[in-house]
Amino acid sequence: MINIPDRALLNRRIPKVKFYEQIEVDSKLERKFIDEIDNIIWKYKLSQETTNLEPTKKVEEIQVFEISLKEKYISKEVLENIDRIIPYPILHILKYKDNIKLAIAYKERNKIDENKMVVHSYYQSEWIKEYELAVDILKGLSLEDVYNNLIRQLIPIENTLEDDIEKLIELNEKQESLKKEIDKLEKKVKREKQFNRKVDLNIELQKKKKELEKLLDKN
Repeated sequence: MINIPDRALLNRRIPKVKFYEQIEVDSKLERKFIDEIDNIIWKYKLSQETTNLEPTKKVEEIQVFEISLKEKYISKEVLENIDRIIPYPILHILKYKDNIKLAIAYKERNKIDENKMVVHSYYQSEWIKEYELAVDILKGLSLEDVYNNLIRQLIPIENTLEDDIEKLIELNEKQESLKKEIDKLEKKVKREKQFNRKVDLNIELQKKKKELEKLLDKN
């Protein structure tokens, strides 16, 4: 259940081709749209007129897209393509049979072309049954508050309304970057045959793990 007023409901189907025709995409990405997505519904439009919440320069509107999938998976490249084209934040409601998950990008307008967006990172829920969905969407005094608070609810860091959203995102990105570094180092340690090199890699690995522990303590 999501708390969106009926006046925000659109229920308009958007042909998939609209997304990969608007910008030059390679045949692999076009294939992903075709193979992964069944249909895309523009479910809601959150604006001043439909929510009585004030727009800001950063967030004038928020769109809610319902994307029905052919499998329980969607490529990050597909979501990024949609988010780059639409010059507003998008809450994606991903559906596969009776399963559902939410995804939203932290993004900003392209400084060269304001009609396009630069996508920085994604925040997603786990897959749940559709009837279990309960999210407080219209939380805040402005549409920017709503956008930030949607990210707050999906970012894997404990937070409060008082926490600065950009600092939370920066912390999360540092944690994810360190996790990737640790994963690569662990694989290198397993593959390495030379003892001295293995010792050096292990020292670096332990250093990165301690850095991650410190960041996780900030959660």
